[in-house]
Amino acid sequence: MECEKKEGECPAIPTPRPPPQQQRQPEPPNTSDPEGLRHAIAFQGNLLNRQADALTQMSSAQQELFRRLDGITQSLMELTGQTSNLASGAASTSSGNSATSASQFSPENVRLQPEPFFGDVSACGGFLLQCDLIFQQAPRYYQADHARISLIVNSLRSKALQWAQAFLAAHPITHLPFDRFLGEFRLVFDQPRKQEEATRRLLSLKQGNRPVSEHLIDFRILAVEAGWPDPALKGIFYQSLSERIKDHLCTQPETDTFEELVTAALRSDLRLRERQTEQKSKQPSTHVNPVRPLPLVAPANPASPSVRLDEPMQIGHSKLSFEERKKRRDEGLCFYCGQAGHQVSQCAVRLNPRTPR
Repeated sequence: MECEKKEGECPAIPTPRPPPQQQRQPEPPNTSDPEGLRHAIAFQGNLLNRQADALTQMSSAQQELFRRLDGITQSLMELTGQTSNLASGAASTSSGNSATSASQFSPENVRLQPEPFFGDVSACGGFLLQCDLIFQQAPRYYQADHARISLIVNSLRSKALQWAQAFLAAHPITHLPFDRFLGEFRLVFDQPRKQEEATRRLLSLKQGNRPVSEHLIDFRILAVEAGWPDPALKGIFYQSLSERIKDHLCTQPETDTFEELVTAALRSDLRLRERQTEQKSKQPSTHVNPVRPLPLVAPANPASPSVRLDEPMQIGHSKLSFEERKKRRDEGLCFYCGQAGHQVSQCAVRLNPRTPR
């Protein structure tokens, strides 16, 4: 046959390969067979083309994703610009409209709670101030009257809660205006004559032994509640200071306003306390005065018996023997009463004749 004659020109038939699941290791191409090598190169080329197509598709998808992200970013920037324009426009209006517009674009913190109120009259003003600040931070949440009343009632304790229980039993919260509830609450727990009470306490306030800084805190609180002008506060504050502060202020330049007087009083108190500390550090430590030896006087009668230690000697009529004198001198005892710690010139028994012996 022609194929047999021209054996070198006939294409080689590739050997069939087993299925992929039966292949354990890929067989390297037979480099001795040119046709098999061309077939392997073509096969690898097809694989590379497929990978290139997959990479092209992935690149296109990535570009599409980037395009969408740019669009979302542009939309967010436009929305942010509109929000800032609305906020700036609301800021130029009245304060009430500003608070309403800002609350529409900012989250409200509805978890804030005031400190518990137990019915103390002096703490009523601070408790209502905390509640009012919470209402301002969440105006939409506490827009309804029953929401405001619920916040106050949930913070009541002890006798204050007992009052709310009795009052709300007669006035249901669903039909109760907030102003009515607040008025009844102030009538029971708030000080009806707070300004007069603050004035009375301000006039009777004194510094005492406290530092000026501590005294000033109480004075400023009562001054705000009393509502007195600056000239009156200056005179009252000066009268409330201690005498030593007043004496030191006399050596200082005259002040014109209440705040200048406060500054001068604080400075004077600081200087006086520093001086007091300095004097205490310079005081010498107390020691027992040594007994000075006195000249010995021979007794009138050497043979007279020695007196007891608890019997004081008589001035002008010595009853101490030579041995007793020597003993008292060596031990630092008083020659008059026989006690330690002082001399005859400092003896209280000798100086006070009425002292029982």
